Amino acid sequence: MKKIKILSIFFLSMIMTFASCVDSEDSLDVDYNISAEGVVTTLSGTTGKLLGNALNPLDLANSEVALIDVNADLLINLALEPGAFAKNVSKYEIVKSFNGGAETVVAETTTLPYTISYSTVADYLSGLNLDPKSLRIGDQINFRVKVFTTTGKVYYQGSNSSKYDVTINCASDLAGAYSLNVVTSNGLNVNFPNELISEVGPGLYKTTTTYRWAAASIAPDVGLNFNDVCGTLNAAQQGLAQGTYSNQVYSFKDGSADATTGKLVLYYIVEFGGGADKIENIATFTKL
Repeated sequence: MKKIKILSIFFLSMIMTFASCVDSEDSLDVDYNISAEGVVTTLSGTTGKLLGNALNPLDLANSEVALIDVNADLLINLALEPGAFAKNVSKYEIVKSFNGGAETVVAETTTLPYTISYSTVADYLSGLNLDPKSLRIGDQINFRVKVFTTTGKVYYQGSNSSKYDVTINCASDLAGAYSLNVVTSNGLNVNFPNELISEVGPGLYKTTTTYRWAAASIAPDVGLNFNDVCGTLNAAQQGLAQGTYSNQVYSFKDGSADATTGKLVLYYIVEFGGGADKIENIATFTKL
């Protein structure tokens, strides 16, 4: 891949682990290269959402959330990691918890692949002993995989691909075509008349352009990701052009989404020179 003068290539590596969940002298830690027992699983292809409306949007931390079934669904696909082979496995469990607390068993199976689905708010809350009125924006339902072996050991799957979290959020519908104006701290005023915003996941979106770069100008995908939390927009720190370059991109203050006018404002920085130079961008999206 060619280098751009002011950018450097970003390489990402991932180490997957497999760790014991049993706190006793009989517990066993094994790694990705399992030689004795167990197996590495994956939840690849799993999707879910749990969306509603905060009754007091000015105080999200304390506001009750009205959740509805039409915005509650989950599809879990549990399978073996490609190339993995089960050794002395007696069964698999999918467990869930609320904000990392006490677990309850969702389902168990002796064979893979295995699929389960939710279609209601009650499905999500079942077994968690929760009062729906206690739920808040940002709370999570956490799903994990446990492997049971014929020798009596029980293991959590340590790989991130065997974990899935569903975050309670406000319903959001920002995908579509916009007219985009970007004003930068280095004096540029850039217009993109047909900017497309696509939905990546519940409340998570991706732009088509970043800074002054049009689509496919410096990489196949130049877009940046941002979250919509009840009308507040924020871009978490990420590598430029979906990680193609090591330049960091992130919000320097909260943006906004106006449901009445369809206008979005996103404030973000693009770093250059290893972070020594930071270009601030004010991106205003007007719905077409």
